[in-house]
Amino acid sequence: MKDLFQGIVQVSKNKPFVKLCGATFLVFNGFQMVASFSFFIIVFYMFKGDYGLAGNWPAWFSTVSAVVTAFLIIPIVSWMASKWGKRKAFIISTALSIVGYGLKWWGFNPSNPFLIFMPIPLMSFGIGGLFTLMMSMTADVCDLDELSNGMPRKEGTFGAIYWWMVKLGQALALVLGGAVLKIVGFDQTLALQTAETMTNLRIADIVIPAFTAGLAILVMWNYSLTEDRAREIKAELEARRGKL
Repeated sequence: MKDLFQGIVQVSKNKPFVKLCGATFLVFNGFQMVASFSFFIIVFYMFKGDYGLAGNWPAWFSTVSAVVTAFLIIPIVSWMASKWGKRKAFIISTALSIVGYGLKWWGFNPSNPFLIFMPIPLMSFGIGGLFTLMMSMTADVCDLDELSNGMPRKEGTFGAIYWWMVKLGQALALVLGGAVLKIVGFDQTLALQTAETMTNLRIADIVIPAFTAGLAILVMWNYSLTEDRAREIKAELEARRGKL
């Protein structure tokens, strides 16, 4: 247990890793806070609270988002990372997601439901870019930790802390998402919501994830573990291991 806590303390002092955790917390949990809002906006804004008319539109929105992320966004983000580096790829993909969130204002259009698919390709860059890049960047952080603190390597500790932070943030996002619904005055037991409530809900659906994504860009703007530095660390570790 003593060795475990010492490892946790060492990991917490790793500034690049702290930045990765902070950026993940902001992007993922900003998205999670408003994850249910799209369903409510489709049903109560586009289809006036009629679940029958809304039909499968909410399900199609979620399904198309997942398919686009898996088969389109992840390959593009991987290409961006190999061409410009992981930090720049993260910043670009997160910035594109902010544009996508903004397009939701016009995409959720009662007169043309098909426009809900318009923001998806850009929005998907946020989550797709996040989890495509962060695991690879965490591997670089493990190399940095080995160079600074020696063996044993702490991949398990880094991974445990990272995903614990994600789960904690996810739980917090669910609570805060419910609080936002209450603040805007949304009540899903009512078939008709006031125009003010729906406007405020739509604004929150855009502003919250866009704001947290913007903060994540600021967190990663001066991320120090560049591609060149990561290669230097690998070379130093290989040289050190060769002497053993």
